[in-house]
Amino acid sequence: MKNKVLGAISAVLFVIASMVASSASFFIFYQPKTPKALKK
Repeated sequence: MKNKVLGAISAVLFVIASMVASSASFFIFYQPKTPKALKK
């Protein structure tokens, strides 16, 4: 019984960790536009 609970918890944590990692790599590629003051 204890092994099933720990297995379910680890599966949920794995899914959460993979979602966080994929969203973090998505935000790395986001490049906002350069402000006009810095282009001079």
